[in-house]
Amino acid sequence: MRAVLLASILAAAACGDGASGPKLPDVRLATLGGPLGPSLATCNTGKCLTVIVAPWCGVCHQVTPDIVRLRRFLDKAGVSSRVVVGLSTDLAPIKEMAALFGSDTLLDPDGAVTARGVPLFIVTNRAGEVVKRVSGFPRGASSADELADFFGLP
Repeated sequence: MRAVLLASILAAAACGDGASGPKLPDVRLATLGGPLGPSLATCNTGKCLTVIVAPWCGVCHQVTPDIVRLRRFLDKAGVSSRVVVGLSTDLAPIKEMAALFGSDTLLDPDGAVTARGVPLFIVTNRAGEVVKRVSGFPRGASSADELADFFGLP
């Protein structure tokens, strides 16, 4: 049920033109480090970035270093970010990929989060509303600050 709800929300937000959209659902996933992570519906900073990747996705593996650099940049700028590794029922490769992002990476072996394409980048505002959605990795952005600018983050 949660997966269907999130899929419909992501589809409704597909325009990704910066206009406020629906909120992400109140879904909490376990982190690689063990405890439950924050709800996807919450954002404790002005904007948040949620990145959805899958262990079978070649592009996701290729851009993992860029995502890690972007998260470090956003952390220094005071912007929350999170990575969800899922779209697979095999926990071992999910955990292996999650380790590349850190102990706060969210694990989704049960399919609570779905996406039409990965990597998927979702920017939400403080109220948890989707303000931008981008499937695939942005071309032309070669540094963390260019990526942040592309996503409208600080």
